[in-house]
Amino acid sequence: MRRPEKADLMPWFARALSSAPRYSIKHAIQNTWAKIRGEQDLARVFINPRDPFGLPLLQALMQLQKTYRVRFRLHTVWRLDDDMFPEPALWRDWAQQDATRLANLYGFIPPDRPTPPSETKLTSATARLLAAEKASEALSTALKVFEQLWRSTTVEGAGGPPDEATLSENEALLRRLGHYQGSMVWYLGDWFWGVDRLDHLERSLTRQGLKRNAAEATTFTRTWADMTANATALPGNHPATKTPLEVFFSIRSPYSYLGLERATRLANAWNIPIRLRPVLPMLMRGQSVPDAKKWYIFHDTKREANKLGIPYGFVADPLGPGVGRCYALFEFARSEGREIDYMRTYARAVNAEGIRSETDEGLKRIVERAGLDWQKAKTLLNDESWRDWAEENRQAMYECGLWGVPSFRYGAVSCWGQDRLWVIEEEIKKRVETSSTQGVCDPTNDSEITQSQRSN
Repeated sequence: MRRPEKADLMPWFARALSSAPRYSIKHAIQNTWAKIRGEQDLARVFINPRDPFGLPLLQALMQLQKTYRVRFRLHTVWRLDDDMFPEPALWRDWAQQDATRLANLYGFIPPDRPTPPSETKLTSATARLLAAEKASEALSTALKVFEQLWRSTTVEGAGGPPDEATLSENEALLRRLGHYQGSMVWYLGDWFWGVDRLDHLERSLTRQGLKRNAAEATTFTRTWADMTANATALPGNHPATKTPLEVFFSIRSPYSYLGLERATRLANAWNIPIRLRPVLPMLMRGQSVPDAKKWYIFHDTKREANKLGIPYGFVADPLGPGVGRCYALFEFARSEGREIDYMRTYARAVNAEGIRSETDEGLKRIVERAGLDWQKAKTLLNDESWRDWAEENRQAMYECGLWGVPSFRYGAVSCWGQDRLWVIEEEIKKRVETSSTQGVCDPTNDSEITQSQRSN
């Protein structure tokens, strides 16, 4: 009898780490320590003046203080670990654009200054943020600093050099608690990134009995709760259906798995075609994913999957041979018109079912579940031509100003992350509205309206 290998055990290890009992024990321990220290209502907020997401986050936290009996303690950080941000120049451009989109979604003041803040202004803002940590109205004081720093119409006040000792203490605390960037909130052992994860924080505060009015709904859900709620399947002749939703996807990325599931739901709801564009995982492109980032992604994916009703946690990492075998069969699946079924089946197998895709036994199960012929498929496993189109897809993703997966493009609109599929849906709606006002097509039926369409 063959002895179990590490690869056999890892899916079960991941399953145990992401299990409900494990999280219950973790939260019970954190809650006990918080009670002993009198900190059940204390959340720590790590902000970095170089991170524009801090501006909408601080506004959101000001709003949460009105709904919950919570104390927010500020910690200013400054240094960014290069390993955590493999494309810093692209990250800076994307972050300001994305933070502006998010702020506009919630009616917040956006970080819309036309040029990035200078190093001098960032240093001055850091000193003022460190001083704000000691102020009685720390959040509102920090918010004013961020407004001055990231708004194009305000004048920034002067500030002395930052308190290096406090800055170092804050950064050491951030790493000790298990994270690596700003715009993060830590509460009872869990991390919440920016405005996007505040719905999880709200639920945690509610479980602690800190909600002022139990009847009030969770506030920060606009990025996901209503997606496809008002969707209407468009007729095949509608102009909006002529543009595919491009999905830049890595079979190793758990966020890609969630993104593919959600993008498929979105496309089906509107009857928009999908074009899958797989790319190599970051590690296979020579980029690093440090352990702190890896573990945060794993646990964040689990709670997002639970929220969205998508199974996740029984993970058999396909890195290396599993990725190559997956991509080697992609063109075969596409030739059969089953590339979406194939990739969704593969992604669910390695993210939620513990199926080892680097083995013939595991891959056969995936291939046959996707409705493909295994005998034909296994003759194609040594085909390396997929490397060419994977590189073309990577270059196309970079042309969008993006470098990570999942990324999405619909026409001229592109975005990064499964949290931003609402941006794609907004563009679909705009196209539908434009077509309707121009008399192109009524999306509620198949009738052709324009004279040119009738003559055709």
